[in-house]
Amino acid sequence: MSRNAAVEALKVVVAGVWAWKTPPSRRLKLFADVPAKDRPCAFLHEGGDETYTWQTGAIPKRRIEVKVFVYIDARDPKTVGAVLLNDIMDAFDARLAPKGADAMLGRNTLAGTQYMARIAGRPIKVPGDLDGDGLLIVPVEIELP
Repeated sequence: MSRNAAVEALKVVVAGVWAWKTPPSRRLKLFADVPAKDRPCAFLHEGGDETYTWQTGAIPKRRIEVKVFVYIDARDPKTVGAVLLNDIMDAFDARLAPKGADAMLGRNTLAGTQYMARIAGRPIKVPGDLDGDGLLIVPVEIELP
């Protein structure tokens, strides 16, 4: 299984998490380069760790870390950035939960493109209370066969 196929499958999942103003991209942009009118939006950043784990035999388990960056516009005083970020995080939890045949396995295989994808680590939430620029970083670990 290729890394790109697994990340593209994750991108399809992320596209269904929320009603993004622009489709998710694998090319991260600086916050300043994303106008408020184009938020909420999501970017998949692949600059994280990659780990090989050897058990028995000559085939390793490969893990790649993808961070999903979510930018929101919380400038409207009626918008509570933390509430919106919590709703988006809940949507990530629901979309990455195992369903169908994956539920029997107890893991999300992203339609069979890899062994498992899951949120791993600590998401970072910046609600944008001070400047209106809200940020959510969701660390996703993909384990390849």
